[in-house]
Amino acid sequence: MAYDDTRFQYLESIDSTRTAWGGPERRDEGLSEELQIFTEVLMTLALGRDVVVPQSYAFDSFGFQRVAATVLRARDSTTAGEHPFRPHLFGARSYEEAVAGILARTVDPANPFLSCLLPELNDPAAYGLDPGEVREQAAGFDRLLNAEWLGAERADGLAVVRDEFRHLPRVAARPPARLYTLGELVVSAVDETSPMGRAVADLSEPYREVHATLAAAIRRLGTDRPQAFHHRSRLRLSRPWPGDPAGRTPEEIVGGPEVLGMVVEFVDTLYNLIVVDSIGVADTTLSTGLGRDSSRLAVRAIAQELALAQYRTRSHPGDRAVPAADDTGTGPLFEVKVDAAAGLTDERVHARMAALRTAAADAIGALLQARAERGRSAKSPFWQGLERLRAAEDPLSARKALDAHLARVAAVLGDRTGLAPIGGLAIELVLTAAGAVGPALATEVWKLPGLVGYPAMAAGAVGNVLYRKGKDSVARRLSTRRLACALGRIVDVRS
Repeated sequence: MAYDDTRFQYLESIDSTRTAWGGPERRDEGLSEELQIFTEVLMTLALGRDVVVPQSYAFDSFGFQRVAATVLRARDSTTAGEHPFRPHLFGARSYEEAVAGILARTVDPANPFLSCLLPELNDPAAYGLDPGEVREQAAGFDRLLNAEWLGAERADGLAVVRDEFRHLPRVAARPPARLYTLGELVVSAVDETSPMGRAVADLSEPYREVHATLAAAIRRLGTDRPQAFHHRSRLRLSRPWPGDPAGRTPEEIVGGPEVLGMVVEFVDTLYNLIVVDSIGVADTTLSTGLGRDSSRLAVRAIAQELALAQYRTRSHPGDRAVPAADDTGTGPLFEVKVDAAAGLTDERVHARMAALRTAAADAIGALLQARAERGRSAKSPFWQGLERLRAAEDPLSARKALDAHLARVAAVLGDRTGLAPIGGLAIELVLTAAGAVGPALATEVWKLPGLVGYPAMAAGAVGNVLYRKGKDSVARRLSTRRLACALGRIVDVRS
């Protein structure tokens, strides 16, 4: 299999806004977000895909950089020829050139890049830094990496990703004829004459309620200023919203944190859909922000589905505007739990989360070695299994090929994790901190439509170790308490 034949996956979980830098004293608060990225990367690699990373996330996502540093170092210790991440460059010829453009915008008041990783660049005085000195440090990548205020952890993440992407070929993107601006898409979603506006009456009640709340909030923020939504980080800042005569914050304007969270989910999803459509060759894992209550997250998942419908009807005329009734569902795409019966203290819970992170790193190292073994050729058991799956002409042969491939992956991963079909179009990955009945587990469930993924996913048992059913599995799940979960699904933006 040629390298250029690789399939790509775009992960919304690596969005810079999901894991903003909060200082070294708060670095461990993002463990749940890191675990989500790890499980999504694991699933991507297990299904023979590579993660495509847009230049802004490669440079500005603290969560991605933390995970990438771990993954790439695991790669270096197993096989140097495997490249699980591929850069998407938009409007730049190289990663270095892309970063130079980003750095220039961080000190450009007319067209600012509001950095989540490096907030010091946007407001040096707030961090006790000299604005002139910071402006000089932002003039080049090397100068930035030598800035004392950057600290070792951020400097390390930036350097590791730069070293990987500096000479790695970009993804051969297939952008659409026209890309809509974020503000244009947000504002047109509440236009009663737009496809979305005309379809509101046909939505089910939960969708109508969320759409009505979104529309009211967006109108309060101002539909006459679509450019205000271009810099979506402003929605998260406790600063006056551009153009508001009373100088109110976004939260004050829309009516509270719950409504603002819904708007943020809607706008973030639209932004990520614009980016993935500019790539044009990647399937997409959409996910809500993390929370503990899936019923409350379901509201944000509806906002996510409305954003997807809005993007498709605006950029691909003729697509349906009304989401299917079962599009959001109630089951988490990602979830992390600990043993409720153990009565763990916060310190012990944190230790278990850290153990899950270590297990994920170990699993990725083993999986990368399997992917790189004997190269991407017909002689590689890993790639040969995937090739059989892609070449399957009927559901039965596809099921057999999938069973065989997942069994091969399971053998590679050992007791670090389990990967198995769970019925329908779903595959579940279970990551454990201490064996199959450990006190902490993180799960990732991908429901892949046939056109996006493979011909058939409704496979049977992969093996006694992986196919978890019966009383033991139910009892284990009932005796755990949830720490975080995210709702979402896999989509093909252009389907």
